[in-house]
Amino acid sequence: MPEEFWIELPPISPTAPRRLIVFLHAAGASNDALVPFAIAWQQKFPGATVALLAGNATAPRGGRQWFDHQPVAGRTERVERATEQAIDRLHALQGALGFEPRETILVGWSQGATMVVELARCLPAPAAVVVAYASQLARPLTAHEHPLPIIHLVHGEFDTVVPVALGERAWRGLLAAGVDVSFDVLGDAAHELGPGMVALGTTRVMQTLFRGRRAASRVASRGSEQQTASTRPADTRTRSVH
Repeated sequence: MPEEFWIELPPISPTAPRRLIVFLHAAGASNDALVPFAIAWQQKFPGATVALLAGNATAPRGGRQWFDHQPVAGRTERVERATEQAIDRLHALQGALGFEPRETILVGWSQGATMVVELARCLPAPAAVVVAYASQLARPLTAHEHPLPIIHLVHGEFDTVVPVALGERAWRGLLAAGVDVSFDVLGDAAHELGPGMVALGTTRVMQTLFRGRRAASRVASRGSEQQTASTRPADTRTRSVH
């Protein structure tokens, strides 16, 4: 994978749990724009290797993007092609850094958030957990789709770029498909990434990881040979406003 397509931040602590956190940026931006946000995340997960991917193509007004929003005609096909490109690059990144999908967390912002939800729809699942800030569904879920990663949607209440109604629509669609999904709305926040967004996203991931460890401990204590992928308590399927 060419170096210009990703930025790597090594772990802060070699003794903390090992994982890979991959960030996807907004349209018209660049991967280095998310470095401060990624570092804030890494403070919560000091054993994580962080990678910031760059968009698939040059955006019309500068920066990079994952797919063209316009024209509306043909957008679904463009999203599908972009997802194929992004999944290939994600797999190459995981291979280069030595991580499995079960060790991977995907975090997206704006168009990057839409893309991480699209990546979550891929089989086999490319990550264990997905966090999407200001996301929407780029294309409707089909009747037989059931994305496997745990998905956390986070949105600003007063977002005018990606209105919160689009985030709620994505949440309802994923919920109807049986996905383990949460939807958090940060009050008084617009289309922005700030400390409150960091706190919401990282808290959701910590809760998810704790659930996974607790479930694994229960299985091990019973001497079972079967592993559970995740638990699905009802409180992860709520819309909350902070």
